Amino acid sequence: MSRLSTLNRRSFFHRALAGAAAMGLVSQPWRLAAAQLVEGTPIRDVRSVGLDDPALVQLSINENPLGSSPRAIEAVAKSMFGMNRYPFHDQLEKALAKHHDVPMETILTGVGSSEILNLLVLAAFWDRGGNIVTAFPSYPSVPGKTEELGREVRKIPLEPDYGIDLEAMANAIDSETRIVTICNPNNPTGQLLDAAELRQFIDAVPKDVIVCIDEAYIHFVEVPDYPSTIPLAQEKENVLVTRTFSKAYGLGGVRVGYGIGHPDLLKRLARLGIGRLNKNTLSIAAALGALEDPDHVTRSVELVREGKRYLYAQLKDMGYEPLRTQTIFVTVEVGPDTETFIELLQEQKIAVRQAFDMDGYMRVSVGLPRENEAFAQEFRKLAVRN
Repeated sequence: MSRLSTLNRRSFFHRALAGAAAMGLVSQPWRLAAAQLVEGTPIRDVRSVGLDDPALVQLSINENPLGSSPRAIEAVAKSMFGMNRYPFHDQLEKALAKHHDVPMETILTGVGSSEILNLLVLAAFWDRGGNIVTAFPSYPSVPGKTEELGREVRKIPLEPDYGIDLEAMANAIDSETRIVTICNPNNPTGQLLDAAELRQFIDAVPKDVIVCIDEAYIHFVEVPDYPSTIPLAQEKENVLVTRTFSKAYGLGGVRVGYGIGHPDLLKRLARLGIGRLNKNTLSIAAALGALEDPDHVTRSVELVREGKRYLYAQLKDMGYEPLRTQTIFVTVEVGPDTETFIELLQEQKIAVRQAFDMDGYMRVSVGLPRENEAFAQEFRKLAVRN
């Protein structure tokens, strides 16, 4: 951040504090919060593994290691005194429509993309039975909610190279199929589908079957000019694309996501939600600020790519073969001692996780360089010991 930008931020908060003090509204928590916003988040020392901080090296839930954009933080700060007002407006929808160059009525915002995915399942099954078709392993949100409703989940195993088997998924669709869900890039394997093959697959899916493409990690794709399926969601009435602000934008804590699809499809989803009451003043402010700072996304992506290269090299040097991913994490097969490794790392205040539905595989989110180094240092000790 430039010195001028820092001074501007400080000037804003000093004026805000002065104005609030004049009204008798400044309490000690607000002073501390404002100071942290002005000065930035303190840098934690991770050189000494084992300090009394359970989140010292948090590499288990795919958070943006760079954090939120300063513009998002300032936008939230500016909205703090308006928290008594309901955000019954369409500012975020309008901004997203401009960002993606799509009509506003093709956008449905939610509390993270998780809300959109849950509404999808409810809309598909609220008055009937049927099944969904999904790759396996893959992101479990839609399959999990489907199973909770007592509907059938058809899990199609991945190909030997960990790619999604579109041909097998197509063969699994029948007259009772309501949803086909695809996570692209896939989580937890991090693999990316060929864009032309994905287009052919979607074209072949019956029009009464909803095709959901989860693009949570699309910003991290390393294939030049790889196309989003958002244009397909404008062409076809049965395609829903979900996006999140949690990853590339670093807003996981404020929960903002959205779906893009045909207006009639979005109306089916929206009628089962809570309408405008799902909106959050500070979340909207954060998302609007984040959209105004594309450079922060670029820096986040570059940091993640650099971190992946480091983790690839370290894991390979230890004798492992990590999967080359198109996401914000690295997945690696470490064998039957996976749970033991994870527990021992946790004892050293380093949090990673097993790749869900992949026995023997560990998933490591990319962190800041010092966090990646702390993980590599401690995992090397364990790998040698075992």
